Amino acid sequence: MRRACYVALSCAAALAIRGSGWAVGPTWTAVLRAGDFIVGPDLQKLNARHKWAWAFNGGEFEVAVRKTAIPVPAPQCRMEHLILRMPLYYPENPAQATREERRAVYDALVKIQREGKGSLKIRFDALWYSRQGPSGPELTTCSIYFSLPLDREAGRVLP
Repeated sequence: MRRACYVALSCAAALAIRGSGWAVGPTWTAVLRAGDFIVGPDLQKLNARHKWAWAFNGGEFEVAVRKTAIPVPAPQCRMEHLILRMPLYYPENPAQATREERRAVYDALVKIQREGKGSLKIRFDALWYSRQGPSGPELTTCSIYFSLPLDREAGRVLP
């Protein structure tokens, strides 16, 4: 019982820290180009055990990102794609991104995928799911998260 409480409190504390805009672990930057990711209804066609949250649902959504598009290795992830999640929306926390900002990122990714051109610069973190490996930082799961708050031009498609 004590161990379960400790884990639950640790998770809650990490989420509170993350929600306040403080990084739990390192953050990284990547530029996603057409072909690097799958977003929206096309996620339903992806052959994976993971049940994708493909729709824009109140500010939350997921993106399948090819592991090769991310600058951090994920040796324990057995899927071809990492799961890039837009975290839960907490309107009472000013460090969060608004639904409009989140929607702009989602729409930009859909546009890049549909048109097959353009790119989007993202900042992401792995919460507590990273460690120092033999050759540098590495992810310990297949999950990564958009870092919040979002940059001012987070939804701007680049050439």
